[in-house]
Amino acid sequence: MTSTSHFLINLIGILILILVLQFWLNRLNQNPVVTEIIMGFSLSVTVVLCMLFPFHVNGGVIFNLRFIPFVIGCLYSHKITSIWLTILIICLRLTYGLGTSWFTCISLIIFFLIITNLKPLYNNLTIVKKIIFSGFLLLFMSIWIMVGVKYLFHVPITIDLFLSYSLIQSFGILLIVYIMESNKEKQALLDEIIRMEKVEVVSHLAASISHEVRNPLTTTRGFLQLANESEGIPAVQKGYLEVALQELDRAESIIRDYLTFAKPVPEEIEVLNLKKEIEKSINIIEPLANMNIVKLFSESETCYIKGNTGLVQQVLVNLLKNAIEAMPSGGTLSITGTVEKTVAKVTITDEGLGMNKWQLQRLGEPYFSTKEIKGTGLGMMVVFRVIESMNGSINIESELGKGTKISLMFPLSSFA
Repeated sequence: MTSTSHFLINLIGILILILVLQFWLNRLNQNPVVTEIIMGFSLSVTVVLCMLFPFHVNGGVIFNLRFIPFVIGCLYSHKITSIWLTILIICLRLTYGLGTSWFTCISLIIFFLIITNLKPLYNNLTIVKKIIFSGFLLLFMSIWIMVGVKYLFHVPITIDLFLSYSLIQSFGILLIVYIMESNKEKQALLDEIIRMEKVEVVSHLAASISHEVRNPLTTTRGFLQLANESEGIPAVQKGYLEVALQELDRAESIIRDYLTFAKPVPEEIEVLNLKKEIEKSINIIEPLANMNIVKLFSESETCYIKGNTGLVQQVLVNLLKNAIEAMPSGGTLSITGTVEKTVAKVTITDEGLGMNKWQLQRLGEPYFSTKEIKGTGLGMMVVFRVIESMNGSINIESELGKGTKISLMFPLSSFA
């Protein structure tokens, strides 16, 4: 069998496994741990199959397409998975003897360090640039190995072997990156469609139900308030009435959030001093911060935005409240307001529990909350909806155990 035929068979096997991997990842839970385990297992199987069916050359030198799953693992999976793939390839390569294996092992470690350092740059590239980048990367790795084998071990490398190994490997990674990026793009589009449908359903339900529920609650609260203020009621019963009133206020707050979500654009739009709005929100949230041993830090520039003071307060208080609740052992919560070109930027930073990638992706979805039993996810839904209605944007960065940074951007308005 020629080298070209051998490498093409290797490539077909890799493509089948990658397609199966993409098929199952689309249908299984998108929990990052589950995804990582499936990906690590699939890439490990691909590496083993490539190593079991190599193309032998004189002098104990072997060639296969193991660098394709290795590069995919380094670029698309967690660092632990890529380290595992590096160790797996080294161990399998050493089974062929130490003679020429040392060069492959050292080269693999060098490639691992290069790719992991370039990964942040790679993640910010467009699909076309990712495809070009991965193709040139595999071409460079193939030439490196070929030149090293030829001049270190004096193994004759034919033109046919050189072209088939380097070009098939480069073409293979181009094709696989295209498949994975296209699949990721389609999945993101599908997730967005599902999210928008959920939001639309919740919005219609909120608008139709909230008003109907609010009226009897207002009446009930009024009579409970009258009963609570009456003379001659035992202290125990007064305590019950106080609890009932508190729970009615909580229900009223939830309904108000639903109404805000259903109709986030208020009739009264005015020019707001963002610095004063931040100061108001801090005054509201300060008692809760003191109860949770959270230190508040605030520093803001004077700037103006268009909006409704009630909705802006709702957004800021919701975010500050979430940040405080994310620090059960206390910490520092900072909120700053700055001007960047044509936008006013509010940055809220906490030292809380943080969120993983999966939680970040789902933040703002209906019925999703990081508080598990305690939360409904309604607060963040309102935040996203109000910011969207103000032509603003929100960016959230978070890391488990280190905290969360939330950046809000609003279009600047001239004071009038």
